[in-house]
Amino acid sequence: MNDKENQESIAKHGAAQTRHRVVLIRLANPNINLVTPPIGIGYILKALTGISDIEPVFLDCKLKKIDNDSLIDQLISLKPLIVGFQLFSADYPQFKKLLPSIKQKLPQCKIVAGGPHVSGLPSYTLRTNPDLDYVIAGEAEEAFHLLVKSIQKGYYNTGLEQIPNLVYRQDTSIIENPKKWIDVHKFGPPAWKYLKPEEYPAIQHGTFHKSNRVVPILTSRGCPYGCTFCSGHLVTGKKIRLRHVSSVIDEIEWLINTYGFKEFIVEDENFTFYKSHVIEFADELQRRNIHCWFSFPNGIRLDKLDEEIVSRLASMGTYMVCVGIESGSKETMKKMGKNWDQEFVRNRILLLKQYGIIVNASFIMGYRDETPDDIRQTIDFSLSLPIDTAYFGNYLPLPGSEDFEILIQSGELSLDSIQWQNYNSYAGVFPYHPRKITEQQLKKAIKKATLRFYLRPRIAFNILRRMTHFVFFKSFLSRLYGILLRS
Repeated sequence: MNDKENQESIAKHGAAQTRHRVVLIRLANPNINLVTPPIGIGYILKALTGISDIEPVFLDCKLKKIDNDSLIDQLISLKPLIVGFQLFSADYPQFKKLLPSIKQKLPQCKIVAGGPHVSGLPSYTLRTNPDLDYVIAGEAEEAFHLLVKSIQKGYYNTGLEQIPNLVYRQDTSIIENPKKWIDVHKFGPPAWKYLKPEEYPAIQHGTFHKSNRVVPILTSRGCPYGCTFCSGHLVTGKKIRLRHVSSVIDEIEWLINTYGFKEFIVEDENFTFYKSHVIEFADELQRRNIHCWFSFPNGIRLDKLDEEIVSRLASMGTYMVCVGIESGSKETMKKMGKNWDQEFVRNRILLLKQYGIIVNASFIMGYRDETPDDIRQTIDFSLSLPIDTAYFGNYLPLPGSEDFEILIQSGELSLDSIQWQNYNSYAGVFPYHPRKITEQQLKKAIKKATLRFYLRPRIAFNILRRMTHFVFFKSFLSRLYGILLRS
């Protein structure tokens, strides 16, 4: 079918249905327990609201417990023009299984994939999935907006070269268009009315919150750092782009007044990168007399903290931050691109504790080429720090990261044999372990680290103090079971 025939087909369809549905989907992965409003999808939904005759629809299969058969039934009922999937690596097997069924039931529907997994493997994803029409690598608001408008007009094969971040087929080739990072002010805040944040559970990151009325927000995008294990820059870029503080505070006020939220989960990668941003944010909250809680489970950089920043974080209602310490081995830290001195780490944590902020620390175990001694150093270092909680996760070579490419080139990983369904830190099967450590040894080391850390009286007592709601207690037991299951 050529572009002219496509336009005629769209026109005939449009006579019966004046508004075309564009459905965005988050799949239900049984190995991932966290259920939080996906603000990345929310921003794309917002970009779609500016297109006439387009009706955005969001299906959260995790929240609504929608299985594959039910999802296909809903799509058949909705008769969408386009279906878009947000994919993390652990979602990929389910997505790959769904594709042929969707295409068979809805042959005229165009299927688009985006998110961290395909941003790391854009051409490979398209090449190995003949039923997938397009991939968007990186930020999707502008690219998806333009793609929807093009498909809406019936232009399936022309003008695609003008759409940034788009990956598509051209004859027998796969074309990757140049990357472009959007103006973060262009589309405004997420389309919360489609996300329906009031329907999400009280537990969204970790186990404990200060309130049981929580919601995520984003004040900036981008990360300029070169951590070898991370591929976040492929999704949000390396340049940090700040939203206007007034716009973010407007969003916070609206979420408080509309839904009664009391705690905001800041999803930024680098909230504290610019000191002026922290100060302006805290000052604006004070000026408007807004009282709420903030947590930073996505992490803040220890090397971007000083006493003024920490005091401002505390004054605006920050009660918890997560810090990515990653390892106690100097050799491992050097390979990761994080050459932090241990005393520097300890002093920054003490500064946070001085202002009464709970410190959660994350550690990566089983990093490439690690030895049992490297892991022992990490465990010992974690026990020596004045942190409140610790997460010991098995190392995941993320697609598109520097480490991933090294492991592919060395033959330690093979794209065609990776078990993506296990690509998370909660499953009982580890997708990777270094050559000098067996999978069973790694499992035992993680269990040992976790039990040694949490069975100390001070840590156990403080955890009990934080169980202010029954839902927190249930979440704690679930996570404890998950840890023991990995042994």
